[in-house]
Amino acid sequence: MDSSPVAQHRVNFTNKSLAELKSMDENVTKALFKNFILPIKNGHRPPHDLQGKYKPSWEMPFVNSPMREAFMQQSKALNLFHYHFGYMFYRSGNDPHYPGDISDGIIHTQVICEPSIVSHNILQVCLEHPSPFKQPFERVNDELAA
Repeated sequence: MDSSPVAQHRVNFTNKSLAELKSMDENVTKALFKNFILPIKNGHRPPHDLQGKYKPSWEMPFVNSPMREAFMQQSKALNLFHYHFGYMFYRSGNDPHYPGDISDGIIHTQVICEPSIVSHNILQVCLEHPSPFKQPFERVNDELAA
């Protein structure tokens, strides 16, 4: 993720992720707005200025299969991340490499870095951290909401 002091950060939804969010409980929307969208709109810079852990989805503690290796390579090529947005609540994270609190609720994002803008495109909102971890690869080409 670009940490250039001149780059502005913005949040986008895909049409699909926005439609899904609208069908979820109001507390999901409130947590996402409070802990991700509003801080970025107010000039806070991910990942360090956010309360939740924002981690590259290709960073995994171990690789134990060719399938997992392919998953990691594809996630890196597409610059996919996931952010713990505090639904239903935050608890302390213990990752020495990626600080921030963790929650069951996560968003999958694709981070697009341009010279002056870093876009955090929300691909999917999940109410629980999937196990085994999976990525919405099929959503990277979804149209962004207006």
